[in-house]
Amino acid sequence: MRYLTLFISALATFFITTSLFAQQIPSRSNYLMTPFQDHVAAAGNKQCLDMRMGFRNQWAGFEGAPAYSFASLSGRLGQTENSIHGVGGRIETDEAGPWGTTSLSLAYAYKIQLSSGGWLSSGLSVGVVQHRLSTGRLDFPDVEVANDPAVIGATQFLFPTIDAGLWYEDEHSFIGVTMINATAAELSNMTLSTKTSRHVVATGGTSIELDGRFVFRPSAQMRVVQGLIPALDVTCNVVYDDLISLGVGYRNQTAVIAHLQLALFDYIKVGYSYDFGISDIRIASASSHEITIALSACDRGSKKAEHCSAYD
Repeated sequence: MRYLTLFISALATFFITTSLFAQQIPSRSNYLMTPFQDHVAAAGNKQCLDMRMGFRNQWAGFEGAPAYSFASLSGRLGQTENSIHGVGGRIETDEAGPWGTTSLSLAYAYKIQLSSGGWLSSGLSVGVVQHRLSTGRLDFPDVEVANDPAVIGATQFLFPTIDAGLWYEDEHSFIGVTMINATAAELSNMTLSTKTSRHVVATGGTSIELDGRFVFRPSAQMRVVQGLIPALDVTCNVVYDDLISLGVGYRNQTAVIAHLQLALFDYIKVGYSYDFGISDIRIASASSHEITIALSACDRGSKKAEHCSAYD
């Protein structure tokens, strides 16, 4: 507990002293199924090769609404009794009207086992991000302003990005914090007075064994960026025998979320979430859909598949 207290204190300091800028990254309702997508230090959490992929249709039926897809693969390079070398790769695309991004990154995480039995990880990823603007999809009110000086130069821009973070987990609980896009590149070659933003993502949860084969999993995730209200997700799931999970979640001022997760065969899990919009945009579109697929090289019942019971 002493190590966990120190770790949480370090996370709080990290939040307070980090400078952030505007523009929110895509949120995922199934964040418990995809910790590596948000936290580079989670690379190699499982002993076997682990693949995750998913798609999110935000504000279904709304013209130009965000569409987000991703895939990741992680595993271990090697390990000793008290240390682990984790590696992984991630790719994601995000389309919102005329704007779009594609990112690719490679990650490394070093894990050490604490005297309490928990594992503390630090991780770093490097990659590239492509921002693009489809000017043909811009709807100008007047032909004469089609050459708006706010849109200048190239319609594509490629820049490097770095993510760094910490992760702690024991048998029943976990907590992680990551800075995403530490480079915060400017898009001055595409548009005036525009730059990408740094983000901080924090995720934590625990598991509580109930009577019989049921497990209760409360969790929360916060995404913070300057100029916007922090996006806070709170989720409560009930899991039966690691076969089926049902839950409900809430994203502040945005949505109430229904969760379903199923284990198929011994190597596949499928998660689905449905967001009931509660913000003003519900007038045009009140729902969002998200599906996530997890593929593991470990049989679900094998000892190698054991990990923190608070997620996935």
